[in-house]
Amino acid sequence: MVTVPLRQGINELVEAIEERIEVTGRAPTWRVTAGSFESAMSYARAAYHDPVVVDRSDQRRLWPRVTLTVTTDPALARNAPPLAELVRPRIPLQPRGAHRARRAPAAPRTPVESSLEEFFAHPPVYPGRWAISTVAPVLLVVLASLAVGLAVLGFLLVD
Repeated sequence: MVTVPLRQGINELVEAIEERIEVTGRAPTWRVTAGSFESAMSYARAAYHDPVVVDRSDQRRLWPRVTLTVTTDPALARNAPPLAELVRPRIPLQPRGAHRARRAPAAPRTPVESSLEEFFAHPPVYPGRWAISTVAPVLLVVLASLAVGLAVLGFLLVD
């Protein structure tokens, strides 16, 4: 039996999830999602023999993810932007000067809705590698695994 410290196991699990590669689509166009642009691009090059990147989209729910739309179709490749534009994530244009969007009047809220919105508007933990949104899913999996392990152990000890 090999024992692994719990912290090391959790760190390895988080890193494996962050670097997971997902592929959707079918020939000649695929969407490759990975933890970084470089890892998605290297996978796409190895799997699809040097395809052309048509689009990039970035997500950041629990950890950063980059999705590249790649193709081997020459017609789609002709309209693709230069790769240098897609290496860095797009930054949306910001309004300049006094051009501010006007908000519609807010509907009346109950005190509970108001206090909850105020609480979540200023989270107590700053986003980062060890933020609660990053650690909570991993901790949930670890605790569920421990609960299953204890249930099996209890079942074995009852006999």
